[in-house]
Amino acid sequence: MWFNSIFGDGSKTKIIKLVKSEGSLIGERNLEGRKIYIYLLRDFFVEIVFKKDGSAEVVETVLTFSNINQLNSHLEQEFRAAF
Repeated sequence: MWFNSIFGDGSKTKIIKLVKSEGSLIGERNLEGRKIYIYLLRDFFVEIVFKKDGSAEVVETVLTFSNINQLNSHLEQEFRAAF
């Protein structure tokens, strides 16, 4: 999969530049007062949390999901954990 060759050893800054230039922002959500951005890049999804919640800020975490089922499962787990 090309994902590992690009993201495997890349810095978070390089990953974010690629995601923002090649990907599409498909949603934003809030979790415990934090903004989380979800991008679609080719055939997988990337979830990004920025420090200070601004999309121009330094990246705090990056999670990737290889298909919609994995993303949905992740979102369901977080939803259940909130209650």
